Amino acid sequence: MKKRARRKREHIRYSLMLERRLKRDIFSDITLLHNCLSEVNLDEIDISTQLQGLKLKKPIIINAITGGFPLAFTINRQMAKIARELDLAMAVGSQRIALRDKSAQKSFKVVREENPEGIIFANIGADASTEEVLEVVDMIKADAVQIHLNIPQEIVMAEGRKKFEGTIEKISKIASEVKVPVIVKEVGFGIAKEEAKILADCGIKIIDIGGAGGTDFIAIENMRNKKNAVPVLEGWGIPTPISLIEVLSEVGDRVDVIASGGLKTGLDVAKSLALGAKAAGFAGFVLYKLMKGGPSALRKYLERVERELIYSMAMVGARNISDLRKRPLIIEGRTYNWLKFRGINAKFR
Repeated sequence: MKKRARRKREHIRYSLMLERRLKRDIFSDITLLHNCLSEVNLDEIDISTQLQGLKLKKPIIINAITGGFPLAFTINRQMAKIARELDLAMAVGSQRIALRDKSAQKSFKVVREENPEGIIFANIGADASTEEVLEVVDMIKADAVQIHLNIPQEIVMAEGRKKFEGTIEKISKIASEVKVPVIVKEVGFGIAKEEAKILADCGIKIIDIGGAGGTDFIAIENMRNKKNAVPVLEGWGIPTPISLIEVLSEVGDRVDVIASGGLKTGLDVAKSLALGAKAAGFAGFVLYKLMKGGPSALRKYLERVERELIYSMAMVGARNISDLRKRPLIIEGRTYNWLKFRGINAKFR
C-alpha cells in the first residue's frame, strides 16, 4: 500500500511539473460563429445540463484527480468544498487503493462529507469486478461511477498491468448490473468512434472522452522511471476535439458525452458544448491552480471559466446549451484534415 500511495504522490508531483510546459490550446481549430444581432441577456442564460437523468446546474465538472494518501485528503476536501460552493459535479480519483487499504478510504469519503448534497462520481479501473464497483460507489454514496481506461499508462508504468483481455466483457457486465449511471472515461489518450460504438453496444450511456492535449501519463511515467523511459511515445493519443467529434458522430444519439483532456477556458467549454458534449471536465489545470495558488485561486479560476462560458453563449445568441448546439461553427486545420481522412462529415451535427 505504501508503494501505491508513493506512486500517487509522484503522479501529482510530476503532473505539476509538466503543467508548466503545456500550451492547452487544443480547441484552436474550432471557431464559434459570432452573432452581431444577439438579443440574449446575460441574466437569462441557462447553463444547466443532464447526464442520463443526473441534473447538473452547470456543465463544468471537477474531474478525477487523486485519493488514497494524506495530501490527497487535503486536496479532495478543498476541491469538494469549492464544488459545493459553486454547484459543480466532482469525481474522485481511482479508489482501488481504498479497497485494499481501509485507512485510505477517508481521503475519498471526505468528498461526500464536505458536499453531502452534491453530484459526486466514484472511480475505479476497467479491470474491476462488479462487486468492487459497487463497493466504491457505496464508499462515497456516489451518484455515478467512472470506469477509467488507461492502457498506455499501464503499459509504460513499471508496476502497471500488462494483460487486458476481458476488458469489454467486464465493462458490459458492470453496465448491466450497476444501478447508478456508469461513465467510461479515458485518462488522456482519447476514444475513437470504433471503440465508442463498442461501448454503446455494451450498454454504456455516458462516455468521458479524456482526449490528448492535457496531462500526459506516458510522460509522467517516463519521469518516474527514467531508466526505461520511452519518450517517443509521449503525445500518444487522439486530440480532445477530434476524439469528441469521433465519438459524437458515431454514438451521439445514444450516449451522453463529456469533453475532457486539456480544457482550460470557458471558451473551451462553449466549443465542446457547441460540438455536442453534455458537460466538460477539468482536472490537471484545476490541480495546478489549487496547489500553486490555494483554494481562493482555484475558486476564482472556476468562476472565471463559468463567466467565459456565459459570455461566449451571449455572443453567439444562445440562451441555453440547446441553442448553442444550433449555432454554426467552423472546423479548420489538423482537425478538419483528420475528419476528412476518417470519413467523418465536419458538419456531423
